[in-house]
Amino acid sequence: MANERKEADVPSILKKDGVEHSIFDQKNKVKVNVNDIINNGCKTSFSHTLINTESNSATLISQLPGEGNRRHYHSDWDEWWYILAGKWQIEIEGDIIIAEKDDVVLIQRGNKHQITAIGDEPAVRIAVSRYDVDHIYEEN
Repeated sequence: MANERKEADVPSILKKDGVEHSIFDQKNKVKVNVNDIINNGCKTSFSHTLINTESNSATLISQLPGEGNRRHYHSDWDEWWYILAGKWQIEIEGDIIIAEKDDVVLIQRGNKHQITAIGDEPAVRIAVSRYDVDHIYEEN
């Protein structure tokens, strides 16, 4: 049986998942244009925290093909993604789905999942959850 390790520090998690540039200090604006952020974004992977309140968070994440997160789960919170651009391969409990622009993907609490950008262009999503939710990783 594998050991489990919990992480909840979003900046550290994003960095370990290969996100090179992150903006955390421009959150909770009354209005923000996501396309402006994407168009002014880096040519490498990046994230931009849009919302971070006590009840939820929304983070814009852009990753290059082959990049994504490490397989994990959340024991006490659901997560969902709104796909803005590109293609993502998503593994949820061993099942593979492909998500593209305008798809919404729900990851229910307890389901192990991993997302990877595929194709030949950056893939962009808004990840919605809570900032303080544990990401639980298996260690062999």
